[in-house]
Amino acid sequence: MNRPGFSFCFCPDSELLFEYIRAQLDQADGPWKVRQFWADDDLPESFWESLNWSGLLGDSLAVVLRRGEHLQAENWKKLHSALSRFRPRVWPFFCVEKEWAKGKPPVPAGLKKQKYWQVAQAKKWVWQSPGLNRESVRSRVQEWSRQEEVAVPQALLGVVVNALPLDGAGLKNELAKLACLAKDRGELRTEDLSVLSFQADLDIFTFIRSLQHRGKEAQVWRQVLRNQAKGSSDTIFSFLALLLREARILWQLSHGEGNKVWLPGQVKTQKMELARHIGQARMLQLWTLLLEAETGVKTGELSPDQAMEVLVSRLMLLFSGTSRPS
Repeated sequence: MNRPGFSFCFCPDSELLFEYIRAQLDQADGPWKVRQFWADDDLPESFWESLNWSGLLGDSLAVVLRRGEHLQAENWKKLHSALSRFRPRVWPFFCVEKEWAKGKPPVPAGLKKQKYWQVAQAKKWVWQSPGLNRESVRSRVQEWSRQEEVAVPQALLGVVVNALPLDGAGLKNELAKLACLAKDRGELRTEDLSVLSFQADLDIFTFIRSLQHRGKEAQVWRQVLRNQAKGSSDTIFSFLALLLREARILWQLSHGEGNKVWLPGQVKTQKMELARHIGQARMLQLWTLLLEAETGVKTGELSPDQAMEVLVSRLMLLFSGTSRPS
């Protein structure tokens, strides 16, 4: 591999950063030792010494500077001499981990003035990623499915993609949970999703609480319309999966099984109060509404948008205390 003399990495996700760095080192002549330093601390002398590593014993060193957005302008200038010539046993990586603004990576002002930055741009020694989005999560789930040999049914794929977190480390952990459950049987099932720590655009707990109070109908419908505007037929199934999980939690809390539910203390207390307020009768009706909505879409009786509208209307009646329509 004709490797760069040095690399700049712009990404707010540390897991994705190191995924990229590991992939680059794997392609280069190695092995490589990795030494990390942090720009938001005073840089020790060992950092500057590492940039001049000679590798007399055949060792190669990757020098990774984290949080480069905090590096002082004088240090960006000081780097010029260390980066002025190629060192075959040293590969510096400068990581800028600040969140992107308006779709562009945040290049520190002190860096823009340096000639080596112009060189890095010209030679394409700059890697940029704004982090994960739903499309990239979908690609990673599909790759995970191939690697783990776990089939993900098409009807379930959208639910999984929308349930997973948009950070590299969290995504990795959640997929590892699913692999433990599904690998032996070779297929992912809906019930497996109960182990996930759902990170969805729609906060189901807040949604249910808003259904209980008259005067908040507009808030509820705005959220539903925002989800429908995304144009995905998977939205209804994502919503049903999240609502089903919330219903199970509320059922456990109302039946003395709180020890089986892990939640932060304050959140758990709030959900226990909600479970008591809803009561068993309405919780049983909730299961029926979920089943009817899912069946309506799968049989073609209702479109996904129609099913969502009917479900939300009935949920509003159910949780506000009004009798459910026949």
